[in-house]
Amino acid sequence: MWIRRNVCMTWVLIVAMVVSGLVLGTASTSSARRDAPDPAYCDSYARNYADRYNSGGRDVVGGAIGGAAAGALLGGIIGGGKGAGQGAAIGAGAGAVGGGVHAASSWNDNYNRAFNSCMDGRY
Repeated sequence: MWIRRNVCMTWVLIVAMVVSGLVLGTASTSSARRDAPDPAYCDSYARNYADRYNSGGRDVVGGAIGGAAAGALLGGIIGGGKGAGQGAAIGAGAGAVGGGVHAASSWNDNYNRAFNSCMDGRY
C-alpha cells in the first residue's frame, strides 16, 4: 500500500509541474508579445515626421530661382538679348512646379517610411 501511495504522489507532482509550466510559459509568451500599433497613431506620427523632415518651401523657391536663371540665360541666347525677361518668367514657373513636385514626392517618401516603421514597432 505504501508503494502505491508514493507512485500516485509522484504522478500528482509530475502533472502539477507540467500544468504550472504550461501556465507560466503561456503567460510569459503573451506578455512578451507586442500588440500591433494603432494605425491612427502611426498615421499621426508619420505626418508629423514628414512635416518635420521635409523641405517643401525651400524646394519650390529653389526651383523657381534656378528656373529663372536658366530661363533668362536661354531666353537671352535665343532672343538675342531681348528674351531674357520672358525666359526668366517661364523658367521660374517651370522651376517652381518642378520644386513642388519634388517636395511632394519627398514628403510622401518620408511619410511612408515613418508609417511603415511605426506599424512594425520601430518608432
